[in-house]
Amino acid sequence: MKKMLMPMCLVSLALAQTLVVSAAFAQSSGEADPSQGKAMPSAPTTRAERTEARKERRVEGAAAARGPQIQEGEIRPTTAPKMSRADKRAATSKRRAANREAMKAGQMSRGGSGDAPEKQKKP
Repeated sequence: MKKMLMPMCLVSLALAQTLVVSAAFAQSSGEADPSQGKAMPSAPTTRAERTEARKERRVEGAAAARGPQIQEGEIRPTTAPKMSRADKRAATSKRRAANREAMKAGQMSRGGSGDAPEKQKKP
């Protein structure tokens, strides 16, 4: 019983100190520092000043609208370049001729894979 009493006392003492310290940090006066609580006062702008500022912004905005936009950057092709129709037809006929010759020579199996029904052994 005495062996359990000492560690329990130490734990409760540490817990009590933690509560006291956290309560001390949480207390404040509740008021903001008057020297840093507000922005520096500035003179209100007049209607003429606002109109002049709008004119300047309008000129800048019009120039930006006429210039290149964000989406209109340099377009990088993500696919192969376009081939002409004649080039496609020539490549297709060349490929078909090569496949035809391979089929005649017996180099290509019918069905194209080892799992084709023709390649399966029948019992």
